[in-house]
Amino acid sequence: MAIVRDDPIIAMTPTADHSDYEGYFVKNSSGSAALCDSASDDPLGVILDGEDTDGQDSIGLLGGMRKTAHVKLAGTVSQFGLIQLTSAGKAEADAGTGARVIVGRVLEAGVADEKVEAILFTPVAYT
Repeated sequence: MAIVRDDPIIAMTPTADHSDYEGYFVKNSSGSAALCDSASDDPLGVILDGEDTDGQDSIGLLGGMRKTAHVKLAGTVSQFGLIQLTSAGKAEADAGTGARVIVGRVLEAGVADEKVEAILFTPVAYT
């Protein structure tokens, strides 16, 4: 069996200009990368290097990356806390109850609009 990739990082055409969106979560939209716009979306990955619509985003696929990545925050998180997806394609502290999609664990504390280092999981949806 041949190893195809060391890490699951793929190139995708963005549906909009993603040049300022490193750390945002995306979903598949007919083969293109679209920002997650619902807290219940099924995120495909996180933007590692965003481009405009003439380029290709580098997307780190959730659940398979051996390395950490930056995530953009929508609120305050504590070091080592679980994070959930927001309707703006960002991450926030896990609410602990209710409908939500858990996407990872942060390795450092942070506040809204910061990028922090995180371990990314296969998304887990709670209803």
